Amino acid sequence: MGSDDLFKKRTREKIKRKENNRIMAPSRYLIVCEGEKTEPNYFEGIKKRINREYSGNKISVATKVELNIHGTGRNTNDLVEFVKEMINKSPLGYGHVWIIYDKDDFSDDQFNSSIEQAESYGYNVGWSNEAIELWFVLHFEYLNSGIKRGKYCDKLTEYFESLGLGKYEKNRTDIFEVLGKYGEVQKAIGWAKKLIKVHDEACVSSPAKMLPATKVYKLVEELLEYIK
Repeated sequence: MGSDDLFKKRTREKIKRKENNRIMAPSRYLIVCEGEKTEPNYFEGIKKRINREYSGNKISVATKVELNIHGTGRNTNDLVEFVKEMINKSPLGYGHVWIIYDKDDFSDDQFNSSIEQAESYGYNVGWSNEAIELWFVLHFEYLNSGIKRGKYCDKLTEYFESLGLGKYEKNRTDIFEVLGKYGEVQKAIGWAKKLIKVHDEACVSSPAKMLPATKVYKLVEELLEYIK
């Protein structure tokens, strides 16, 4: 093979690598969390991990995975309308829109109607009944009994203290890293799916009646596709 042919071959391979990297780069996400700390910190951890994954390819994904954090104090339906307003004002479109919130003390009607409203707009809802801490606990154990929100935190504190990590705090900035290092995210995904399946088999279709249950796993599973 002559020098010209070798140069052309290397050029084609270089272009192909660039095209593959471009295809693999994450899409543009809008992830809006009702909470100010816990949920945003968790997804910020995923975003940092994705950035590290793609840094070697010199592809900036900071604008691809976008987390908009708003501690608005709105109820569930108001949050959905707020997201709609954000999208209408954004000069750039989003390929994926996710709203993350908990059942908390909202009524069953508020919780269910907000999910229906969001889905009617084409948004995805990563809801948890009762709290996102259920998703965190599933990294360590399968929990299929409904307990109060504070009990999830107590369980996490037990695990964290046994690992020498101190008390579980809702505002931990390293929560994704901690769960990834000491817990098992793939088991959490499987157990979250199992909880939904159990409710489905019991003909429980109302998210407000699915206790415990969480669909945060759907977004996590999607984002993990960008992490080798």
